[in-house]
Amino acid sequence: MNLTKIPRITIFHNPSCKISIEALKLLKKASNANKFRITLIQAKYIPPTQEEIARMVEWLGEGSIDQGIKEILVPEAPVASTVHEVQKILSEKPMFLKKPLLVNWNESKAIIAIIL
Repeated sequence: MNLTKIPRITIFHNPSCKISIEALKLLKKASNANKFRITLIQAKYIPPTQEEIARMVEWLGEGSIDQGIKEILVPEAPVASTVHEVQKILSEKPMFLKKPLLVNWNESKAIIAIIL
């Protein structure tokens, strides 16, 4: 099997958050079919790169940068109005990233997982 063709899904994870734990369990179960690879990032300690943040803001907002900025940060975070401000906030305090955040880099998609 050619691993370069298998999509890479990244989960920016918070191991103390029940929703994040459940999202990770579901991803691991689904990845057993070898349809994608999981990259696990404990985002409380390791912030996404500036390039990753820019992409995630765009994808979360489905093309609307303003909407993506609103989606990516937790409510307790300082208010940001530009991608650069989001990058600065997250580089200083990675815990302000809303989690669990799942990113499919191959398909240019990002979502914040919620349990209904």
